[in-house]
Amino acid sequence: MTGAVPERLRALALRCPACRSHDLACSAHAIECASCGTRYDRRGDQLRFVDSAERAGDPLDRLKRPLKRFRRIYAALVALVSPLYFDGTRRRFLARHVRGRPGLFLNVGAGNTIVDPRVINLDATAYDGVDVVCDAADLPIADASVDVVLNVSVLEHVPDPARVLGEIRRVLRPGGRVYTDVPFVVGYHASPGDYTRWTHEGVLALHREFVTESLVLNGGPTSALLWVLQEWIAVTLSFGSRRLHTAVYLAAMLATFPLKFLDAGLKHLPHARHISSCFIYVGRKPAPPA
Repeated sequence: MTGAVPERLRALALRCPACRSHDLACSAHAIECASCGTRYDRRGDQLRFVDSAERAGDPLDRLKRPLKRFRRIYAALVALVSPLYFDGTRRRFLARHVRGRPGLFLNVGAGNTIVDPRVINLDATAYDGVDVVCDAADLPIADASVDVVLNVSVLEHVPDPARVLGEIRRVLRPGGRVYTDVPFVVGYHASPGDYTRWTHEGVLALHREFVTESLVLNGGPTSALLWVLQEWIAVTLSFGSRRLHTAVYLAAMLATFPLKFLDAGLKHLPHARHISSCFIYVGRKPAPPA
């Protein structure tokens, strides 16, 4: 890509989603493909390859949207009161493979999250902090040009997760790593849609084109129990009212979230994966055959 490229994106090798050309020129207000003439929008340092309009999902997602503008507050609320127990697996992955290391790093489906200043954020919605607005199933990134790709709670929200993972594999260099966080036993949470769940065997099958390095629980059996219990309480006590359902769900979450910290111990039991809330997969793209 040539022209006035934002500083944090200068190492990023882009390709045109329309014609797959790498001959892109960036001006103050647009990115234009010299091969096919397609023009894409630019707003400040944000490159937009798709319509960036927010698409709200279920009522809880619509409630969360305004909070997401306050990144640190939203992240703190999720870590504390959501039913999911976090144990620092992502933090350790970043410390080992991103921080202080050379390379190009992407967070596909980043939302409003900034996991590290060096990680380039991609999302279909133009949140503050998103660098490239694009379709995860058609990444505007050159082949074999990225060292690490994270996708956290993304694949359940796309209709074709295998295609998204195929795009991630395409843009990774041989030996590059993928970090995937996917749900197993969790309630419906449209953002804007919600399509799929995976067992531990399903996660491995989904990543069959990668060399597996680790597969661990994110959350655990208590997190799974709380997610289902909170939804059960909301369904039972809302009496069919959508507005009341959201209010009861939030009340149930606030009343029961401390129980999730039991997973600090329970997630390490050998059968905890049978009802874990989520899984985290880490793998690498294999080198091409000699």
